[in-house]
Amino acid sequence: MKAIESSTIAVLAEKPSVARDIARVLGADKRGEGYLQGNGYVVTWAIGHLVSLAQPHEINPEWRQWRFDLLPILPEQWPLVVYERTKDQFEVVRKILTSPRVSRIVCATDAGREGELIFRYIYEATESQKLVSRLWISSLTPDAIRKGFDRLRPGNEYDRLADAASGRSRADWLVGMNLSRAYSIVYREELSVGRVQTPTLAMVVDRELTLRRFVPEDYIEVVATFRRRENPSQETYEGTWFRSKTESSKDKDAQGNISRLPADGQEANNIILRARAGEAVIESLSSETQRMQPPLLYDLTELQRHANRLYGFSAQETLDTAQTLYERHKLISYPRTDSRHLSADVASTASGIVGAVSKSYEKQLAGGTGERPLGKRYVDDSKVSDHHAIIPTAVSPREGPAHRKGTQNLRPDLPPLPHDVA
Repeated sequence: MKAIESSTIAVLAEKPSVARDIARVLGADKRGEGYLQGNGYVVTWAIGHLVSLAQPHEINPEWRQWRFDLLPILPEQWPLVVYERTKDQFEVVRKILTSPRVSRIVCATDAGREGELIFRYIYEATESQKLVSRLWISSLTPDAIRKGFDRLRPGNEYDRLADAASGRSRADWLVGMNLSRAYSIVYREELSVGRVQTPTLAMVVDRELTLRRFVPEDYIEVVATFRRRENPSQETYEGTWFRSKTESSKDKDAQGNISRLPADGQEANNIILRARAGEAVIESLSSETQRMQPPLLYDLTELQRHANRLYGFSAQETLDTAQTLYERHKLISYPRTDSRHLSADVASTASGIVGAVSKSYEKQLAGGTGERPLGKRYVDDSKVSDHHAIIPTAVSPREGPAHRKGTQNLRPDLPPLPHDVA
């Protein structure tokens, strides 16, 4: 590794692509093996998880044996180990985070519980004692990165998030290690049990069994074509016979199938005979005007549902597409969100976003779009946790590549932080 400049600020991102975006904004344009350096910064990355909780036998050699009398396994300490496949990159990160020339560290992993855990595990495993500040952004546009560095927060403000992440990680470990061994011993075959994996698998199995138990039944529907007397060749209408509310309320089986008739055809034929002998009359005609609220903004789940309805995308296809739009093209905000609202500060940027993207969607936009502030239906700080709803960024699809090439170098003024994370 080349010598790091004195008083350098280290930035640790979660992925190489994110690190490159950050380095481009910060002016760290000198490439090294596993890092980028320049303009007073050294930017490196984690490739996801570099560090994990130790396996049972790495904590206590006796736990290598799968025996019922050794269960449950309850570690008093939780040592960390470095993944063998990524140990080279971990060593790069370790040297950077512990270098005497590095004055402080910026945690730039994904702004969320999992990203916080990745950084904390690496920070602990490297035994670094540097001051830490947190970059918390929901978009990877150059402007969002600049603003994020302008608003860096002390790392210890996210200790509770780190505790939640660590608690979940240890819960996964305890359930997985103990129940997998217990079930494997009882059933004498290697079985895998997980805190999330097993209940999810149970739901899939239950659904599959329901489908297998389903017995298809034939049924008949009676459909009539209606025409006007004055002009029978035009304005036809097809109507399907259905049970009245009174009939369906008496018959529980009919409630869910108000238009389905037995396959023997007897009841259907009786209805047809009555229809042919009678005269179609409009008994009542009513109309009403309803006002509907516009839908809330997208969270990931609603985006996946809508993409499936419109295009037949699977949940994974939608997530992969959204992740690409976020990471590579910088066209949308962070997609892995469970919020359908915006914070007040993000909502204040809506007019700029509309201005940036409106040229491509002029026919779809209502007049005055972006001029009026969003109301409380969409803006609620209390309903925004890690990330706000998925929204476009102020990057036009046509101008994105040029926008990225025109990025300027920047070294924000970082105020000293009063406390260490450790």
